[in-house]
Amino acid sequence: MFSEKELNLEEHELREQIRSLPDHQRQYYLTLESARLKSPDRYLLLNRLFPLGLHHFYLARWGRGIVNGGLTATGLTLLLGTDQVVYGLMLLTAMVFIEIPQLLNARHLVHSRNNRIMARCLARAQKHQSNEDPR
Repeated sequence: MFSEKELNLEEHELREQIRSLPDHQRQYYLTLESARLKSPDRYLLLNRLFPLGLHHFYLARWGRGIVNGGLTATGLTLLLGTDQVVYGLMLLTAMVFIEIPQLLNARHLVHSRNNRIMARCLARAQKHQSNEDPR
């Protein structure tokens, strides 16, 4: 996990490279970026509903989201539908402790992911050739 300072520096360097792109590549980059960057605030809001795993789906972490939702369903079934209340409570409590770091590091997680997305979009834009480009 990177520090906020490292993430900001990485983002600044990426934005400098984006500014130096020719116009057609910058436009292409912006098209790619707009569809892929995620909002830290939305992630944080979804993270507060962590038993459902929606925050994992928001960042396209499908496997973790499915596991989170499955464990929640199992825990609730044990808690409410059987005589295994203790196991249900243990499972749900374990999930809380596993998900607390996600909640506390929400902004860093999204910032780091967005920087990776920006780098991928930049690489694609640098390879992109416009019909108007004489090369």
